[in-house]
Amino acid sequence: MPAALAAVPQVVRDGYTTVRDGYDRRSLVALAGLFAVYTAVGVNWFHLLDLSRGMDWLLAGIWAFMTAVLCWDIRASRDVPLVIVAFFGGLVIEAWGTQTSLWRYFTAERPPIWILPAWPVAALTIDRIYRLLQAVVPPWRLGAVYAVGVPLFVLAMTRFLWPSIDQSWSQVVVALMIGVTLTPGDRREEVLLFTAGSLLGVFLEYWGTSRRCWTYYTGQVPPLEAIFAHGFASLAFLRGTRALGWARTRLSAGRSLAR
Repeated sequence: MPAALAAVPQVVRDGYTTVRDGYDRRSLVALAGLFAVYTAVGVNWFHLLDLSRGMDWLLAGIWAFMTAVLCWDIRASRDVPLVIVAFFGGLVIEAWGTQTSLWRYFTAERPPIWILPAWPVAALTIDRIYRLLQAVVPPWRLGAVYAVGVPLFVLAMTRFLWPSIDQSWSQVVVALMIGVTLTPGDRREEVLLFTAGSLLGVFLEYWGTSRRCWTYYTGQVPPLEAIFAHGFASLAFLRGTRALGWARTRLSAGRSLAR
């Protein structure tokens, strides 16, 4: 078996007929948790909904897909750190974008609290898409793709945020993008993760900008940089979960020595 497929969940490797094995009692727990989050957001911010427009089938389809995919192959040891990192990472991203006026929400909040739960949900969905891509993409070495594609994105995003480059928020973001790009890692894994994030980003960004939920300073529906930014954010969250795991290991080692 190719080494690249060795880490892929068995339910994926064995084909479509066993994908259902990825759904179990943990999936029900995750589903209940998701509906609790959806309900809390809906109840607290119900006044923001415009029911006169009728059913938004695109939004319904996006959330149905994300919910179904997220509930597959639940593993707390992998998913909980990603939820934590994606929540706080999303908070930083939203604060940066709204404080620098690179984008704005229809509520004019900078940033709105109600958008933050969407970041962990999207991050878990991207993780599932990425692991499915691992199963179907041949075990090619993708180092060259990373070496060209990711720096190109950083240059494009730097150009996109340039009107705000005099602000410390954007200066920090540029530094972080360079740091994430230069950090060593499995380039095949990272290219597939970047791709997974960008694929989901197409639908999220089109929905948000076409419905004027959020609007970028360029007025595009949506700008390409915003789509690929979901892929790059996934790389940043990967770095964050690894750093969190390293910190936990060091803390555990310190406690063991203290005993």
